[in-house]
Amino acid sequence: MELPILKFEEEIVETVRKNSVVVLIGETGSGKSTQLSQILHRHGYTKSRAIGITQPRRVAAVSVS
Repeated sequence: MELPILKFEEEIVETVRKNSVVVLIGETGSGKSTQLSQILHRHGYTKSRAIGITQPRRVAAVSVS
């Protein structure tokens, strides 16, 4: 099963390249929390930068970690 976020990988990477801050909004289960950091890592964003991902709900953030 392919997560919906993966269909937008190139668009996400291009948006991050052009902007210092990006807010990504998507449906529950779309892969935002589990795939976004992996997408950015694949495209080299962990070589010289840190990736920060936050969630508005504490319980959700704890369950992902």
